[in-house]
Amino acid sequence: MVTRILTGLLVCACTYGVAAPADDLATQAAAARDANNIPLALQLYREGVEQQPAWLDGWWFLGLLSYETAQFGEGRRAFTEFTRLQPKSPMAWAFLGLCEYETGEYAAALEHLDQSFSTGGGLHPDLEPVAHFHHALLLTRAGSFDRARPMFQSFVRRGILDPILMLGLGLNALRRPLTPKEVPAPDREMILAAGSTLYTWLAGDIGKAEVSLRSLVETYPAVPGVHFLYATFLLVTRPDDVKGELVRELGVNPRSAEARALLALLLVQEGDTSGALPVAKQAAEDGPASATAQYAYGVALKLAGDVGLAIPRLEAALRMDPVKAEYHMTLAGAYSKAGRYEDAVRERRVSIDLAREAGGHG
Repeated sequence: MVTRILTGLLVCACTYGVAAPADDLATQAAAARDANNIPLALQLYREGVEQQPAWLDGWWFLGLLSYETAQFGEGRRAFTEFTRLQPKSPMAWAFLGLCEYETGEYAAALEHLDQSFSTGGGLHPDLEPVAHFHHALLLTRAGSFDRARPMFQSFVRRGILDPILMLGLGLNALRRPLTPKEVPAPDREMILAAGSTLYTWLAGDIGKAEVSLRSLVETYPAVPGVHFLYATFLLVTRPDDVKGELVRELGVNPRSAEARALLALLLVQEGDTSGALPVAKQAAEDGPASATAQYAYGVALKLAGDVGLAIPRLEAALRMDPVKAEYHMTLAGAYSKAGRYEDAVRERRVSIDLAREAGGHG
């Protein structure tokens, strides 16, 4: 278990000179923990934090041992108290988010895992992949599918084969805002098939991925998301066939903001701005929380000459997906047209930094 590995390592890191409860109680709790008598250790740590609510070590080990024994509600309470007392601990924020994931408090879990990554200091090597994996699951549930996919890819590249990973990939592939444990039993086989297909694609076996995608489309032609997944694959392999798959997706799922947004961007690429504008507008209306839809509408407005309306759409897309270099570059162009030159320079710098970072990880 990650927590057991970390327990011994973090004793010193959690000693801040805050008054502990009676020395014999603290000593007994540590001895029970070292002897792997977890029930007794938990009892003693509970008594200790009741005596001394500012006892950081007590909250820390109460949280760790609760997490390790799947008592996630108590772990959540302990790490909530710990982060209140010590808000600069990235590992405490990570464990808080992991406990909240298990108790089904998904919005809070995403917020606190974000906090763990933004707080300086980094995570222990055994904790980091666990936190990043759950972060990807939570981003998928929040509808941030494009942000989550590169995180999943890091696990694919390591050759990890796990049913939860496959379900997470399947939900991401079909753009379903759920966690693996929320997948309805009748849909499990389909989600696993989509996950296996995306796994093959992310692993870089393009030929096998093509075969798998065709099979997925043939087996589940009326399932929302299947044709869109194939369309995004065809963008690289056979771009002339993309429109057909997007039209099929919209036939199955007429309110697919992502499919309509991609269709609008293809029309823009072909120089059909007048045709793209109503398609992009509908996408933005159907997908107010879709970064792609807001971006597509912003691009279409910008090309139509309405930069004043384009900028808020492009800014909205960036708020939802701040790591897309092309979003920053497009917004820079819109700022420049609007005479906001300092903003344009800032966005260009960000886009260059992101592109350089992506190139370094390639």
